Amino acid sequence: MTTQASADLTIKEAAHLAGVAARRIEKDCEEGIVPRRRTKLWMRETLAAHVPMHAVAYARAMHSLDGIKMEKKSKQRVWRFLRSSKKAKFGSLELSPGLMLNLDPLVSEVWGRTRVYLETRHEHLVVDPEIFGGEPILKGTRITCQSVLGRIEGGETLEELVEDYPEISMEAFEAALVYAKAHPPRGRPSAGKPWRKAA
Repeated sequence: MTTQASADLTIKEAAHLAGVAARRIEKDCEEGIVPRRRTKLWMRETLAAHVPMHAVAYARAMHSLDGIKMEKKSKQRVWRFLRSSKKAKFGSLELSPGLMLNLDPLVSEVWGRTRVYLETRHEHLVVDPEIFGGEPILKGTRITCQSVLGRIEGGETLEELVEDYPEISMEAFEAALVYAKAHPPRGRPSAGKPWRKAA
């Protein structure tokens, strides 16, 4: 069952999934359109600003409409429409008489990715204080989320990771990658393959 907390994202997670800068979502919050609340990071004891998962669809829609002047009232209507939808698809919203906004082509891809991430991050990512000092890892392994990102940035593909570790699903690696990009470590980045021992 999805609770409010499990359906919330950090601003950086939402921005990464929407393909926009975090500042854009912060601005949506400051404008009073997207609500934000400070709560504990899942897997961590530190507090961070979180937004509802619908912030991803809203940020993507607004990004797609860049260059079109919209009043705050219209933006609020888009947000309420997105937030009230209980379906996987959003359909169209009449912004004003004769002006329809078809949201599905604008947001369907990022919305699908967001739903998958929320379903898989709790299933596949964990923290074990005994492994790498409590760095988030793929469940049942010593593979950190940051090392997955390191391998991808080093030129490997998710398909190659699945070939190397067939017991780990593509969805698990994708969740680790999103998490790592949205939660960069402080200080120097770690090596891409810390779970591999030197020969």
